[in-house]
Amino acid sequence: MQWLACRGLCYVGLVRSGCGVRWTSVILVGLFGSWIFGSVECGRNCTGYDIKCVNGQCVDESQTMRSKVNDSRSSGVNKTPKVSCQCDPLWSGLSCDIFTCSGRMHLQSSSGVITDGTGNYTTDNKCTWLIDGGLDLPVRLRFKEFATECSWDHLYIFDGNSVSAPLIAVLSGMIIPQNSQNYVIPELTASSGSAYIYFYSDAAYNMSGFTIEYKYSLCSNNCSGRGVCHDNGSCNCDPGWAGLSCDAPLCPGNCSFPNGTCQTDGCNCSSGFQGIDCSIPLYKSHWTTVKYQDRVGMSGVASHSSFLYGKYLWLVGGYSFQLPTNSLRILRYDFEQNILENVSSVAPAARYGHSTVVYKNVMYMYGGAVKNTATDEFWEFNFTSSLWNQVVAVGTTKPFETVGHTAQVVGSLLFVFFGHSPTYGFLNTVQCYSFENRTWSILTTSGAVVKGVYGASSVFDNVNRVILIHGGYQSESFNTYSLSDSLLAFDPVNLSWKILRGSGQYKYLHSASLLGRYMFVFGGNTHNDTSVSQGAKCYSLNFMAYDIDCDQWYVLDPPDLDPDPSRFGHSAAVYNDEIFVFGGFNGLLLSDLLVYKPGNCESAPTREICLSMKSSGVSCVLFNQSECLNPDFAGKNLSLSNMDMIKEAACPTPPLTGVCEKEKLKACSSCVVNSQECVWCESECLPRNASCATSEITSESQCYANSSHNSMECIYLHNCFACSLNPACLWNVVTHRCELLQSGQMPLNKTCEDSCSVHSSCENCTGASCMWCGSQLQCVESNAYVTSFPYGQCMEWTTQTSRCPATRCADLKSCSSCQQNPMCGWGDDGTNTGLGQCTEGGLDGPAASLRNFSVLTDWYFTSCPQCQCNGHSECSRNSSVCLSCGDMTTGLNCEKCMDGFWGNPIVGGNCTACECNNQADVCNSTTGVCYCRTRGIVGDRCQECDKAHKYYGDPLNGGTCYYEMAIDWIFTFNLSSEENRYYTQINFMNIPPSKDKDVDFSISCSADASMNISVKTVTDAEEKFLFLNESCLSFTSKFSHKVYIFGPEYNTTFYVYVYNFQTPFTLQMYFSQNEPLDLFRFFITFFSCFFSLLLIAFVSWKLKQRYDQYRRGQRHIQEMAQMANRPFSSCILELDSPLESQPVGSREQLLQWSSGRRKRECKATPVTVEPLFGQKAAVLSVIVRMPKGDEDYTPSDQSGLAIGSALVTLCGHSRQASTDPAKPEKTSKHRKKTDVVITNNSSDII
Repeated sequence: MQWLACRGLCYVGLVRSGCGVRWTSVILVGLFGSWIFGSVECGRNCTGYDIKCVNGQCVDESQTMRSKVNDSRSSGVNKTPKVSCQCDPLWSGLSCDIFTCSGRMHLQSSSGVITDGTGNYTTDNKCTWLIDGGLDLPVRLRFKEFATECSWDHLYIFDGNSVSAPLIAVLSGMIIPQNSQNYVIPELTASSGSAYIYFYSDAAYNMSGFTIEYKYSLCSNNCSGRGVCHDNGSCNCDPGWAGLSCDAPLCPGNCSFPNGTCQTDGCNCSSGFQGIDCSIPLYKSHWTTVKYQDRVGMSGVASHSSFLYGKYLWLVGGYSFQLPTNSLRILRYDFEQNILENVSSVAPAARYGHSTVVYKNVMYMYGGAVKNTATDEFWEFNFTSSLWNQVVAVGTTKPFETVGHTAQVVGSLLFVFFGHSPTYGFLNTVQCYSFENRTWSILTTSGAVVKGVYGASSVFDNVNRVILIHGGYQSESFNTYSLSDSLLAFDPVNLSWKILRGSGQYKYLHSASLLGRYMFVFGGNTHNDTSVSQGAKCYSLNFMAYDIDCDQWYVLDPPDLDPDPSRFGHSAAVYNDEIFVFGGFNGLLLSDLLVYKPGNCESAPTREICLSMKSSGVSCVLFNQSECLNPDFAGKNLSLSNMDMIKEAACPTPPLTGVCEKEKLKACSSCVVNSQECVWCESECLPRNASCATSEITSESQCYANSSHNSMECIYLHNCFACSLNPACLWNVVTHRCELLQSGQMPLNKTCEDSCSVHSSCENCTGASCMWCGSQLQCVESNAYVTSFPYGQCMEWTTQTSRCPATRCADLKSCSSCQQNPMCGWGDDGTNTGLGQCTEGGLDGPAASLRNFSVLTDWYFTSCPQCQCNGHSECSRNSSVCLSCGDMTTGLNCEKCMDGFWGNPIVGGNCTACECNNQADVCNSTTGVCYCRTRGIVGDRCQECDKAHKYYGDPLNGGTCYYEMAIDWIFTFNLSSEENRYYTQINFMNIPPSKDKDVDFSISCSADASMNISVKTVTDAEEKFLFLNESCLSFTSKFSHKVYIFGPEYNTTFYVYVYNFQTPFTLQMYFSQNEPLDLFRFFITFFSCFFSLLLIAFVSWKLKQRYDQYRRGQRHIQEMAQMANRPFSSCILELDSPLESQPVGSREQLLQWSSGRRKRECKATPVTVEPLFGQKAAVLSVIVRMPKGDEDYTPSDQSGLAIGSALVTLCGHSRQASTDPAKPEKTSKHRKKTDVVITNNSSDII
């Protein structure tokens, strides 16, 4: 291979030569600093084989396989060579033509590019980069592209040279689409001068990946060329510029002059305008960022809790990259002084995902995750003494170990909703704590049936006295999950649930705040588990408002701030009619403070804008048709006599299409107890105006008699322990579903298997169908991975026991596999054979606790020792070539057992000879399972015949197995599948049953192979070979019954051995004892049968003729009877008067007379149609005008008319209406009406 490296001036480095040239553009990083390379494909074809190793070496691993059976039955061997490509670093694929990240790369240049590879990154992959150029400067990272699977495929960035260094970011999701110029991720800085980057993708979806530019620089982006870089790493920006890298204009858009003027500290907005650029009118809502005084060195936090007490916003706990994990931190933000400060106290253990409430000047904290494990601890904090005390409840009921729940205080009760428990899964329970009695209880609720969720948000509506709960991450089965957009209302007095209108935006770990009569929902994780992003992101910017009085959602304009404020896991609180949002996670842990300021009603310029502000989350009222006021102000300051002068915006009427049919309304009570006017009809929820075949259910009391309603309570429980809490449910261990306990059915066993959380080893965890996280040493349920590690804490997971060693450094036996684990490094023993041990560590050496380990002579973290012979060979000096692999090993690094041996020779392991009873030449190099060379011999040691497929014999002690062929059947054997690739022989046997018939034998093969045929009888027990080494391409033979004695009592058996073939291979064979064909007898039989059939056909034809004639006669009689029995009636007939005589005159007169005559059409129209039985025939009658001869009128004493009838066939069209549409009556002076009455009688003319 040849490399072309361009960095400033072009440099050509010859790595390997002697080949043709073809360019493939690709970015390679880490071999010689960080340059852009073009691979020059050498096209190293394997000589004699159609294999091309584009970026690698061709390796012929084949060895001659010696036959261990020397008899004539199996003298052939399969000599198929095994040829493959040994890929160069960073390349993969059968031809080594796919560039991808792999292993660990050490980048030592001052700048460069890091990428996951060409196209989409590969699934189930791990790769690491260490940027360490030895410069005493920070490393700065800028992202050009980033798109990975949300919450599953993560990029970890550490400020140092190992995973024990401080963590900077954990990135995941569709953050920067390909070819985007939007820098959503800010520039990241590794101040230590080294950056350790680790990327992990699981075995599911893959996406386009990432591209990162890195550079050693004292100041961010070198101050963008708009400032001076100081020695402390800060930029002194030029006039008109601001920001860490002087990349933000001080006065954007010149402050939208004349809306504002530019000052030394930014824009000074004029009256009536606001915003960073003074472009937002006061009547519009907007977001701002508060730059507070940080007195604690805040480093970012998520899944903390917050609440208002006094003039402070209190922040308790939360997940952080940098904070120690042994104690909880309490902060408070002073709204008046704009200061964030620490509250000193001896606190309980640090945690996140907990809840805090205030009751009678005491803060209470419940649950949360301590070291990623949920807890049931309940603490109280005294604001006056700053002391913590763990609350010990009275009674036997204990709270659940819960994380990701939500809580509200109503009166003297604390209500805790939902959350996730490592034992009970996703909880759909309501836990209640009485502050007065100091007791816990699990409430029995009524109303709608609800699902348990994680990461929901809640507010208390003091007007309607209900708790509103929105969104969450919910379980769909024991191993699947989804997001929720539900809005639930819980009545704390009646303990009942009601389903309100869903938001249509599915999310969890968002915030909810009550401001006026609106609930504002911001941010959250909105990404469902899909292979293609549909716009839903890990870190959401969505902002919505729920109008409580109208049961209506509005989508509001998201905050337009820099840097991008998308996030989840943040907190929100309302102070002075403004919403304060703190912290959260967007790949980085955030410590910023955002403020949402709703629009000002008094600033609305028109009445239309005043009333339209309702859809933007601001309720305004119009007073006296002109003045726009805040409803609270109007209610407090206007007299009752003025109330009729107030006009407020009406609630919109949203469409109800599809609302009742949603999945969340599949329970009867959920259907009827909601805000959408639905009814329950035959196990489905329908709109109230829909038609229902049976009586519809409209109230909750009617639902409890419905079995489908009761079963829904069980179906929503996806955990055995949660199912066992409900006495009406039973867990099905086969289907892993919670089912309704039928009437009279007794539960056989309500004992559940151990939950996943109790398993402390990878093998036990994966053996119980759970997910094991090696970096956290934690076992979780497969539907709870995201809830257990919402911030990417798990650096690798597995569900396969075979992959458990890869999660532990000590179990990795080679340097290359050791460096696949980001926590591990390789210690070489110095023998120049490749022996050593894998252990935890970084670039500086093993972990502190392992640095005295005696076997570690040389430490390798970003590369491996040149000699890698696994202790089975030494290498020549300054070479990586193993001199001679011993101990029955083979391979470039003596890493495999030779053919005929098995074991794990990695790092000094042994190879053992295959034990196959001389029936196989090779076995599986890892397990020792033999690959039997004879079809029909099976077993791990080739010790038995495949009797299930009619192979019989004894393969032990030099025997073999035969396929028993039936006589007079043609058999085809196709040995073309992958599982047949080791077969080189197949044997057959046949026992002719007939004594007086010869045996015909035939065989044909798809490829050349050898064949032996032998015979054995009762009288001659010695097997006698009839044919040896015959070709089986096409072979036939006859065995006479006069030579061989056939029959069951003599047991004469023919044996056929086919060997020395290579798969794919097909053969066809038969033994036959059919007699020769007697032509005379054949023709006598044939013609006898032929004439018999002909006679039968002639007789049948004559009988059919007689029968058809009989049916015609019968039908004629029926028709005559029908016609004779027709009913009598009368009709009125309108006839034209006789024609006027043709005038006599000139031709012009004749033409004039002819044109004046009315043209008439003559149509025969029936007067009656009498359908017969069956509606397939009818009697049709018409009026017939009789001939007049040469006279103008009918002869005297005759009517000139007659009635004609006929039997007709009715067509298949539907019958038309019997009356014609009404038409205006036309009269003519040339016509006169004559009424004629005709009587229909038996003397009709036919």
